[in-house]
Amino acid sequence: MPLSTASKYTSTKPLKILHTSDWHLGRRLYGRLRYEEFEAFLQWLEDTISTQQVVILIVAGDIFDTMTPSNKAQALY
Repeated sequence: MPLSTASKYTSTKPLKILHTSDWHLGRRLYGRLRYEEFEAFLQWLEDTISTQQVVILIVAGDIFDTMTPSNKAQALY
């Protein structure tokens, strides 16, 4: 394909990717439940994705802290 034809199909808008890892939703810290912290993180994540116009979200690692997350942790997700 000639260069002039190829440029017709390319986008000048950058592809924004947000890379995160190891959310560990549902994790306790010294026996203390941390759902308010998880909610704050997820709200920040949603706001960031929206304001930065993120197209792809990558989660490399664990979303939940255990293989059998609580109903509340699942609801947050």
